[in-house]
Amino acid sequence: MAPRVLALLAALALLSAPASASAARSAQAPPNPHTSSSGSAELAPMPQPAPIQATPPDLTQPASVPAWQPPAPTSVAGPAGPAVTGPSGPAPATMSSKPAAQSGPKRGPLWTEGKPLIGRDSKVGAYIAPTFKLTGFGRSPGLMLGADFAVIVNERFMFGAAGSALATPLPAQRSDGRTFNMRTQYAGVTLAVALLQVRFFSLQVGALIGGGRVCLNDERLDRCVNRAAMFVAEPELGMSFALTRVLRLVLSGGYRFAVAQPWSGPSDRILGGLTGTLALRLGKF
Repeated sequence: MAPRVLALLAALALLSAPASASAARSAQAPPNPHTSSSGSAELAPMPQPAPIQATPPDLTQPASVPAWQPPAPTSVAGPAGPAVTGPSGPAPATMSSKPAAQSGPKRGPLWTEGKPLIGRDSKVGAYIAPTFKLTGFGRSPGLMLGADFAVIVNERFMFGAAGSALATPLPAQRSDGRTFNMRTQYAGVTLAVALLQVRFFSLQVGALIGGGRVCLNDERLDRCVNRAAMFVAEPELGMSFALTRVLRLVLSGGYRFAVAQPWSGPSDRILGGLTGTLALRLGKF
């Protein structure tokens, strides 16, 4: 009896070993997603994730606004309806938060140094000229010979010096009634400006400011018996004609104001008088 029971238990053990091994392999294998729990039906596909709705940062905004902050909405008038709210228009031209400057002419400073008379672009010339001056001392006409030199700036302004001397002695009466030959000469600085320039013609105004001396000469002794210093101012108006590129003819007229120190000779009224000058200017104009 015991041997039969042992044989039956051994047979049962042999039958149950394959089934337990198959169960162990099924438990270790990964589940198949295409099969259901029963192993015959397929599983439904998983849904795809929705795309991320993100707005890229606006780098055209002013520097004071963070890049991640969206632009402020602006009101845009529709073609036939109320205002529509939408994003801002085109980006500003500048990244600065300062307001744009008002358009208009730029005002300069109230006080300026101005421009120099003689600069790098200035045209500078010069001339020298003999002068022939017809003038009067009281009722006696006289001829004065002299010279004139000046520097020309921009063909308009002239700065120089000139001088004249009486070539023909004139009779003059002293306070005691005696008559002598009067001689005089004077010189000074000259200033002139061209008021009008038309081709070869120029209208100029100028003046001589300086001084000199006057004397009464005794022909028998051949010396001055009376002399005096005097101040001279001689304004004149002249016309210049360009004969060649280096030669100008000048005709001018003016008046000589003379103030002499106290002496026994002619008065200041006689020492002054009208003048008419002819000059030939030679130089670079």
